[in-house]
Amino acid sequence: MKLPEWGVQKPVTTLMFFLAIFMLGAVMVTQLPVDLMPEIERPTVTVVTTWEGVSTEDVETMVTKVVERALGTVNGLEEMTSATIEGVSSVTCEFAWGTNLDEASNDIRSNLERIRKILPDDADPPVLRKFNTSQIPIQFYGITCNESIENLEEIANNEIADPLKRLPGVGSVDLFGGLERQINVKLDPARLAGFGLVFDQVAAALAQENVTLPAGNVKVGPLDYTIRVPGEFATPEEIGDVVIRSAGGALVRLRDVAEVADGFAEETRLAQVMGRRAIMMMIQKRSGANTVETAREVTRELADNIQPTLPRDIEIHQIFDTSEQITQSIGNVSMTVRWAFVFVVLTALFFLRSFRSALIIALTIPFSLILAFIFLWTMGWTINIISMASLAIAMGMVVDNAVVVLENVATKVEHGTAPREAAMFGSEEVGTAISASTLTTIVVFVPLIFLQGEAGILFKQLGGLLTATLLASLVCALWLTPMLGSRLLQAPAQRKARGRLAGAFHVWSEARFAALDGAYSRLLARALRARGLVVAIAVAVFAGSVVLFMGLGSEYSPEEDNGRLMLRYQTPIGTRVEETAALGQRILDVALAEAGRENVRVYAWRCGESGGMGGSGGSHIGHVMMRLVAQTQRDRSLKAIGRAVGDVVTQWPEVQKYSVDTAQMGPGGGQKPILIEVLGFDLDILQGIAEQVLAVVNTTPGAVDAEIGRDPGRPEIRVEIDRTKAAAHGLSVAQVANGVRTLFYGTTATMYRESDEDYDVVLRLDDPFRQTVADIAQAEIALPNGNRIRLDSVATVVERLGALQIDRRNQERMIQVTADVFGRSSGEVVRDLRRRLGEEVPLPSGIGIHFGGTAEDQEESFRQMGLMLVLGILLVYMVMAAQFESLLDPFLILFSIPFAFTGVAISLTVLRLTVSIMSYIGMILLVGVVVNNAIVLIDYVNLLRARGQGLSEAIVHAGRSRLRPVLITTMTTSLGMVPMILSRGEGAATWKPMAATIVGGLTFSMLITLVLVPTLYSLVHSRRARRQEQAAAEKGVWR
Repeated sequence: MKLPEWGVQKPVTTLMFFLAIFMLGAVMVTQLPVDLMPEIERPTVTVVTTWEGVSTEDVETMVTKVVERALGTVNGLEEMTSATIEGVSSVTCEFAWGTNLDEASNDIRSNLERIRKILPDDADPPVLRKFNTSQIPIQFYGITCNESIENLEEIANNEIADPLKRLPGVGSVDLFGGLERQINVKLDPARLAGFGLVFDQVAAALAQENVTLPAGNVKVGPLDYTIRVPGEFATPEEIGDVVIRSAGGALVRLRDVAEVADGFAEETRLAQVMGRRAIMMMIQKRSGANTVETAREVTRELADNIQPTLPRDIEIHQIFDTSEQITQSIGNVSMTVRWAFVFVVLTALFFLRSFRSALIIALTIPFSLILAFIFLWTMGWTINIISMASLAIAMGMVVDNAVVVLENVATKVEHGTAPREAAMFGSEEVGTAISASTLTTIVVFVPLIFLQGEAGILFKQLGGLLTATLLASLVCALWLTPMLGSRLLQAPAQRKARGRLAGAFHVWSEARFAALDGAYSRLLARALRARGLVVAIAVAVFAGSVVLFMGLGSEYSPEEDNGRLMLRYQTPIGTRVEETAALGQRILDVALAEAGRENVRVYAWRCGESGGMGGSGGSHIGHVMMRLVAQTQRDRSLKAIGRAVGDVVTQWPEVQKYSVDTAQMGPGGGQKPILIEVLGFDLDILQGIAEQVLAVVNTTPGAVDAEIGRDPGRPEIRVEIDRTKAAAHGLSVAQVANGVRTLFYGTTATMYRESDEDYDVVLRLDDPFRQTVADIAQAEIALPNGNRIRLDSVATVVERLGALQIDRRNQERMIQVTADVFGRSSGEVVRDLRRRLGEEVPLPSGIGIHFGGTAEDQEESFRQMGLMLVLGILLVYMVMAAQFESLLDPFLILFSIPFAFTGVAISLTVLRLTVSIMSYIGMILLVGVVVNNAIVLIDYVNLLRARGQGLSEAIVHAGRSRLRPVLITTMTTSLGMVPMILSRGEGAATWKPMAATIVGGLTFSMLITLVLVPTLYSLVHSRRARRQEQAAAEKGVWR
């Protein structure tokens, strides 16, 4: 029994089946996790080896190169990069997408074991680290206060961070900034010398005077007593009373040679939020945890349980929240899905002019889409922008099959066939055609199986969802629609008289449709008489579209405006953190003026060591952060604001580097659009070439914020020890180095305990004695016999630049030149750079230039997707050839595909969009969609010719009969995606190019299908008929 017949004869079974599917899908929807994008784990493993105190060049030679050679033979390795700094080697292996990282890690460990004896004996064993998306922060907070600044760090740790760490889904909570309590013992070297004391004696006395030891136990009668000798400091003041030396009855106490202060550690990280000193807090989720749920738990815990218990002057400000972007993006695309549903149903109602027919169409949509959610749940995927955009695209497509079936059934009912028989026979009559058209749409997704990289992960989900949804729509069209049609459609004699308004609309619309049918029939008849002219016009239009395509820009992925703006700036290396902070405040003032304070929800800056906050850090590096209102509530984009700030601050001499980060989370997020790698072996030559490349980038339109990744060394004071002189005084290099460290960095002599918290007691020279190079040279080092000598007696103190970072790629040294783009597409800028670098930068022997970053990803993705496009066209042709049992008719139908690309060029040009991976996937989808209308048309022409109609008569008759179904299917699909084009909310930039591509291509191809394809069919088949007649005449056989 065929599906239509089953549905009509067993309506209750059919209804129960679809209701069960709907209920099952509704339950699964509630269990689906929500995320912004499908989970994309880059297949990378990093090997970190620490060799403390060794220069960058020695680490590179004896560790990095050895590890690189060992890992170069690992299976599946595609690229190897490394970064070497003083004492640390980091080698990153990037594998082919789909590689099992557990197996790759085992191979790496095996290879590292073979070189363990070759590595330096005092180097730490190599450590493996895998990249995981859970390492990306999901929330940033700023904790501010007015009066509790001294206790803020302790409160943030104990009362805010610790409770959050216990929440399910939270992986780590890191704090940045704040005053860390510390007992500072500031020694006076003159007083020490006067009492004949050295640092080691002071440190030893502090450690010996701050102990609590159990002294055993004693049994007295029936009791067993524990003996304890409490000797820990009860108050910071007691530390100053510690006796350092007792000689001749005279006591030398710590306060006699030093100032003891209950203070704070020296600040290396500074932060400010909303104009007040602050501590920043970063939340990371656990691997596998859902971003939205984890962020909601953190927000709820802060609001309900933590904030009410804090001092009143402490406030917690949310700076960034990725879950907010996720929920807003999903909410916006969900809204477009709802609007698409409304547009599709209204379109069906307008063309079918029957509430019953529109109801049937409307019922097929939820049953088709709910199967998509069941497929999502089965595959273990998430609800994200890609999956929701897939449903928005499918919204207009799922009704196409139902429309074709229903229109045919309704036509038979109008001609007097009973609804029950009309539903069965009308569905079977078009069943083959809609099955073939659905198959042509689905087969274009088969090549996506072979797509690699980020694009492959994204579009396998899109292709899988659309395939599941379209197959569900086919089942609904051949099973549910006939059943509903047999029950809801009425024969003309059974219908009630239409209302006045409905009747007037029916008469008006019928007249309009009749006029449209007549106009199209006349146009088609004229086209058949002037076939050469039609073909010539078509060729001219296609040539014009090629010109339009050549003028379109390109980029890897559209950039979202998510309201999160981060400005990174860099001062000369070695700048004090206080100076960097002051500059950050000035940059923030400029940023607030450019953005408009009314558009800024939260603003902040931070500078200094990264402290686990991600990105590079140092006293000379700072970040200015702002969270703005939604894009729809302001006039300027994030990039425009960041660029305006850059135009001002890059003129300041103290700003050496400046860049804008808009915190992108999609494909290519976190990478610079322009990344040029200069490869070779001699760093001096590489630096010279990199400077030439930088000059070219700076003068290329559209390239902004260009910089060389390799920084000059940090200024440092080197204490170069004369080993012979040191040995003559009984000193080793370690003793001299430890002595200098104690004097100027400080040493933790002991710990002070208070309320179950331990605080460092740090011993070092007082500030006035450690401010100049001369202070270092004149510092006194203790000898083994208790005497002292000046440091410059055994060492030379010199100023020089410190160690550099050495980057490598595939075992060659590398210097990177990076830049952002503004005002032009990244593809246009990269194209100009490739040309100019080839012309203006001559490369010495052994030096190469490679474009990396998103430019490399874009090139590879476009190449793969171009191949997928060609393969999709071939598969569509094969399906149509099998359907028509002809090689010629499918070839004629394929002419609708290149003209669909004409519509793509027009729509992208009008909307000022670029060619990206999103528009590319729209083109691949078009290949399977645009042929559907032509299939229905040509199939009906062949049917009419088989019934005896002449060629031209059959073409005109088929065109007139299939005009409305073609219009309905085109408009339902196009209008279903119009909300995606018009949307300006979160996530809109991602799906807009894809929607514009499909709508433009589908609309233009409809015109081609209705005119050019019938004209080509007539041209080819008329000549074929004449050749057959001539061949028959030559044989003396007239037909």
